[in-house]
Amino acid sequence: MTRHTDILARLLTGASLTLMLAAASDAARAAEATVADTAPAGAQEEKADFGNRVQELVVVATNPALAAAPAKASLAATQPQTIITREAIDQFVPQTADYTQIANLSPSVTGGVGQNGPGLSESKSTLRGFNDGNYNVTYDGIPWGDANGPTHHSTSFFPASTIGAVVVDRGPGKAGDVGIASFGGSINLFSPEVSHVFGGSETVTGGSFNTWQSVTKLNTGDIKQLNDARVLFNFQELVTDGYLTLNKAQENNQMIRAIVPINDKWQLTLFGAYNFIKINTNDNAGATLAQAAAYGKNFALTNDPKLPTYYGYNVVTKSTYFDYAKLNGELTSNLKVETQPYVYYYKNDTESTVDPTLTPTDVASGTGLGWTPAPGSKAIANGDVPGYIKLNKYQIYGDITHLDWNFGFGDLRPGLWVEHADTKRFRYDYDATRGRTVPDYRQKAGTAANGIIVPQNEEYDQSSGWDQYQPFVDLELRPTDKLTITPGFKWVNYTIRVNTLANQKTRTPLNASKTFQKDLEFLTVNYKLKDNWSVYGQYATGILVPDISAFQVAGPTANPSSGPDLSSLVPQTSTNYQLGTVYHGAQWTADFDVYKIDFKNRISTTTVAAGSPLAGEVLYSNQGGVTYQGVEGQLSYAFTNWLSGFANGSINDAKDNATNLQVKSAPKNTFGVGMLYKRGPWTASVVDKYVGEQWAQEGQLSSFHIPGYHQADFSASYTWDRYRLEGQVMNIANSQAVTSITSVSKTAPSPYDQYYWQAPRNFQVSLKAAF
Repeated sequence: MTRHTDILARLLTGASLTLMLAAASDAARAAEATVADTAPAGAQEEKADFGNRVQELVVVATNPALAAAPAKASLAATQPQTIITREAIDQFVPQTADYTQIANLSPSVTGGVGQNGPGLSESKSTLRGFNDGNYNVTYDGIPWGDANGPTHHSTSFFPASTIGAVVVDRGPGKAGDVGIASFGGSINLFSPEVSHVFGGSETVTGGSFNTWQSVTKLNTGDIKQLNDARVLFNFQELVTDGYLTLNKAQENNQMIRAIVPINDKWQLTLFGAYNFIKINTNDNAGATLAQAAAYGKNFALTNDPKLPTYYGYNVVTKSTYFDYAKLNGELTSNLKVETQPYVYYYKNDTESTVDPTLTPTDVASGTGLGWTPAPGSKAIANGDVPGYIKLNKYQIYGDITHLDWNFGFGDLRPGLWVEHADTKRFRYDYDATRGRTVPDYRQKAGTAANGIIVPQNEEYDQSSGWDQYQPFVDLELRPTDKLTITPGFKWVNYTIRVNTLANQKTRTPLNASKTFQKDLEFLTVNYKLKDNWSVYGQYATGILVPDISAFQVAGPTANPSSGPDLSSLVPQTSTNYQLGTVYHGAQWTADFDVYKIDFKNRISTTTVAAGSPLAGEVLYSNQGGVTYQGVEGQLSYAFTNWLSGFANGSINDAKDNATNLQVKSAPKNTFGVGMLYKRGPWTASVVDKYVGEQWAQEGQLSSFHIPGYHQADFSASYTWDRYRLEGQVMNIANSQAVTSITSVSKTAPSPYDQYYWQAPRNFQVSLKAAF
C-alpha cells in the first residue's frame, strides 16, 4: 500500500495513460450484461457497452439462489458456454487466484491447481484437451498472449481482483470473435464494474505459506464536472514464501478503468493496468522423484550455492502493462460503431541455472549437462554451476473495429482486426557460481555472418514479430422472433518474421518471413422452442498459424545455415460441429451439448538421429490430424431461496487419427460439483473439481500415465455493517496427486523426469472493510 501514490502518479502521467487509446470488441462488455442479468432489478450500475455478444449473455435467474451458481449459459447461445459472474468468483475462488482457477469452474476446463499455492505460481489450463496456446484468452474483448506463440502467463497480467466476470466459450464463436487460436475456444475475461456511486473497500488476506495480500478499490462515482465520468481504481499487493521451498514471490498490480460519457449516444472507456512480479524459481522448475523422496514434494530451491537449485541463482522478474481505449456510439439510429485500439507489453528477465535436476556429482563431472566444451573454448571449470540469463520482451499494438447496421429483421456486422508485434529474445550462458559477468563459453563455434562471429556463450539473440489483419462480417438474420441464423466470413492474413545472427536451437543466421492466408466460414443457428428453452447448432472453421518455433530448425541440406524449409509449412486448421440446448426454469437451469472437431495439419517434432549432418536438430513436420469429440453438460438447481447447487461434467476424446490413442496432456473427462448457502449474514460454499486421467507423452505409455485427481475447496463468510470476514480452505482432502510430468524421453522414463503435485491443504482468512 505504500507504493500506491507513486504508482498512481506513474499511471496518470507516464506512458501507460498515453497508450489508453479507444474502442470495442464483439465481446467487450459481456461482464456488464452478465451482472445485469443475474442481479436483482435495479442493481445494474453501468449501462452495457454496445456489442453483439452482449445479448448472447442474457441469463434469467428468477431465483436469487441461482445468481452465483457458476454453471449457466445463455438462451441465445450459439455455442457451448459457461458464464461465471463476479459473485460466483467471490464465493468459490481463493482471494489470491488467477484466471485459470476461475475458468476451472467450467466443464472441459482443467488447470488452476497451482503447485506453489493458489495463484502463487504460473498455471496452465486445458480446454477440451487443447493445451494453452491452442485457444484464445481475451480481456475486454482483446486477445492477448506471448509474441513467440499464443501462450499465456497466468500471474503476469490479470489477478482475480481485476476480473469482473469470465465467460468460457467452448467453440470458435462467430466471425467477429477475434483471436489467433480461433478453433480451440476462448476464455474471456472482463474488467470490473465502475460504480455511479462514490465508495470503495480494503481487503486484507493472510494465509498459508506466509502469504499476505491487500486489495484496495476506489470508485469515484459520477463526477458532475466531467459530464458524469466515473473512475475505478484497483490496487493489489501480494507477498508469499510459497509452498515450494524458497519460492518466494512478490507481486504488485495497479488498474484504472474510466467511463467517460461524451453525450447520450457516445461513450469513451479508458483502461490501464500495470503488473510486476518477482519470484525465486528455476526457468525449468520441477522436482525429480529422487528429489521428492529425499526432500518432499515441495522441493524446489535450496540455500546451497554448490547446487543448481540455489535460490540466488534462480530469479525471474516480469513487468507488464495492458492499455486500451474504446469509443462506441451511434452514427445513425440504426448504425452503430465501436473502435478499440490497444497496446500491451511484457518483459521477462530471467536468471537461471541450466538444470535443477542435477546432483553435485553431475555438476562436477558434467553428466547430464547436455554439452561438451569445444576444443579451445573457455568453458567453466568442473564444479561451477552453469547458468544463463534470458530476456523475452515484446510489445503488441492493435485495433478492433465493429460496425452494426440494423435493417429490421437482422443485423449486418462487418469489422476489422489489425495487429503488429515486435519481440526481442536472447539467452546467454554464464558461470552462475562466479556471477553473471563471467561468461560460460560452452556452445559450439558460431557461424560467421557479415564478418561477425557468434560468441560461444550466446545461445540465441533473436528479433521477431508479426503483422496480421482479419476483415470479417457476420449477418444475423431473424426471420421469426424464435429463429436466428448467422452466417459469417473471415479472411486471415498473417505474416511472421524472424531476424537473427544466432537463431534459437540452430545458432545460425536467419532472416526469413512467411505469410499465411485463409478463408474461414461460420454458421450458427439458435431456435427458441419456448421462451425459456432453446436449441442451437454451429459449424465453424478455424486456424492456428505456426509460431516462431517453426523457424528454429536447420536447413534441409547438409548446410544447416540454409535455414528452415518454409515452403511446405502450413497452418493447423479445424472444422467444428456442435449441437446443444439450454433450459431456464424457475428453480433450475441446464444445458447440454455434443461436439466434434476435425483438426488437421498437426505439427509434430522429430529429432534427427546420429550420423546425419543435422544430428540432434529438431525438425517440424505435418503428422496429420486429431479428432476431438465429446459431450458436455451443466446444471444449477435452487433448493430454496438460500440454498443452491450445481454440477457440470464432460467426456473429452482427443484421439490421434493415426494411432486412435488419446493425445498427451488431454484429460479424458472432467466433473465439477458445488453447493452454495447464503442466508442472512452467513455465506458458505464448497466446490470439488475432478480431472480425469491423462498421459504426459504420446502413445498412452503406462510410465507417463497421470491418474485422475480431485481438488475440493471450502469457503465461509460473515457480513456485518461495513465488514466481511471470510475463511477459505483449499484442497480440503489434502490430495497431493501428480498433475503433470515433464519427461526427458518420449518413450521411456528417466531419473531426470520432473513431476508436479498439488499443493497440500492450505487456508486463507480475509477481512474486507467497505466505505
